[in-house]
Amino acid sequence: MQSVRNSILSHMRLRCSAEQLSFAQRGNVLKQFRWKMCTSAGTSPDQIMDRVIRLVKKFDKLDATKVTETADFQKDLCLDSLDRVELVMAFEEEFSIEIPEEKADKLTCCADVAKYIVSGGEQKNVNPE
Repeated sequence: MQSVRNSILSHMRLRCSAEQLSFAQRGNVLKQFRWKMCTSAGTSPDQIMDRVIRLVKKFDKLDATKVTETADFQKDLCLDSLDRVELVMAFEEEFSIEIPEEKADKLTCCADVAKYIVSGGEQKNVNPE
């Protein structure tokens, strides 16, 4: 087990840039690692979009046939604020990320959610020291 752990850690160290190292030094190593594992090299933006759409279609309070990349959660899919909070929680669980409330309010469709996830949204919110 120790050799597997060491192998993973050495692989992660080899792929770190200077920016990522400074990010890791600020105490967010686990968040960065979790984000890298969920959106790792094998996951393209199209695959993330597909996962987002599939997750929204599973939401039992809406008609799955109306779900598209640009369908507005509130206007087109008729989700109220509580439903949108539940949806954001589902995105956080599916992609192992945290979406701050002020950012979640701006995610109005599947395309917005996918862009946020691809961009590594939570990493861009870190203030440089």
